[in-house]
Amino acid sequence: MKLLPILAAGFAYFALGGLWFTPLFGRQWDKAVGFERPPKWRPSAVYYIGPLLGCLVAAFATSCLAQLAQAQLLADYLRVGILVGMGYGATITTVNAIAPNMRHPGLYTAVVGSYHLVGLVLCAAVLFLLS
Repeated sequence: MKLLPILAAGFAYFALGGLWFTPLFGRQWDKAVGFERPPKWRPSAVYYIGPLLGCLVAAFATSCLAQLAQAQLLADYLRVGILVGMGYGATITTVNAIAPNMRHPGLYTAVVGSYHLVGLVLCAAVLFLLS
């Protein structure tokens, strides 16, 4: 198993999150969870470190699953990405969204679930390109 493709895939997934949850869908996420950003709010380091570690672990797991599936073509890798994105990422997000304290579970599912789906497909594509 090659480390560089896994690191690149994990960082790509993480970078997508930076775009997804700030300029693209940040306001929708805030609304979904009932968060109001205070003026000049700066998140702590854990706000970045936790997701980065999660993205790296997800990239590693996606790489392992692609190997187990004997993926060789881009289409094979993308199928693995779609499977893990929908089967795990979006599904777990949906289950978490039905917590009683979630303000807008449907919006949360749409924003976060679609991020994981797109992010894990991106992971799979990067793994293919660098493997």
